[in-house]
Amino acid sequence: MTNSMTHMNDPEMMTVDYPDVTDGESLALAGTKLRIVTAAERLFAFHGIDGVTLQQILKGAGQRNSSAMHYHFGSREALIETLLLWRVTKINTHRNQMIDALLAAGRGNDIRGIVETAVIPFIRPIEESAQPSFYNRFLLEVHRSPTVSFDAIIAGKADSGIRRMNELLLKQLNDIPAELRMARIATLRSMLIFAVADIEAVRSRKLKETGAFNFDRAVENLIDMASAAFIAPVSAETAERLTNHPQD
Repeated sequence: MTNSMTHMNDPEMMTVDYPDVTDGESLALAGTKLRIVTAAERLFAFHGIDGVTLQQILKGAGQRNSSAMHYHFGSREALIETLLLWRVTKINTHRNQMIDALLAAGRGNDIRGIVETAVIPFIRPIEESAQPSFYNRFLLEVHRSPTVSFDAIIAGKADSGIRRMNELLLKQLNDIPAELRMARIATLRSMLIFAVADIEAVRSRKLKETGAFNFDRAVENLIDMASAAFIAPVSAETAERLTNHPQD
């Protein structure tokens, strides 16, 4: 994955296949607005949040009218917020449904089941899309960006599933020192964002090169690894540092 602008003259990277989906549960997009959002998602995924101009996004969306961006969004920040909420509202709904099902089955302490609620809502759009998916690579660039706060954008709008999931995760860490628990959740989040973005990219490349990619194996292996890592026992080295260097 690159943030370089060297590919901006590549026609393949300056065009976008518009998805059939026209809504994100509570946030509906269509027409020119949808074209601009999907073009922005793809270009941000390839070149980073700060590596793409609004004019390049308009070109990628097939828009000649330079005022279209201001008319539909008003600002770059509003475009990014719209893009995130369009995607995350649907992901949030899916995650809440999975958590409801997990709890109804009495699996509230099943670490693998909880990690599935973190991974699968991001994975399903990739799996179901007949066209290349770019959201998870875009999300990775948001995660890396010093200028965009994912948490601030979705707070109170599409974060209920994340909050519920974090509560379940915390309950699995009773044997882990309190000062490490939130760090583990943050690390799990970063790990999954990077890994799912990589699965998305590898799938796209493999399908183009060979027409085949063992998607289920990649996903299940990721869930296994993340589940085990999250509840890994504290090593003697970490325990010693917590005792003798508590401020580090």
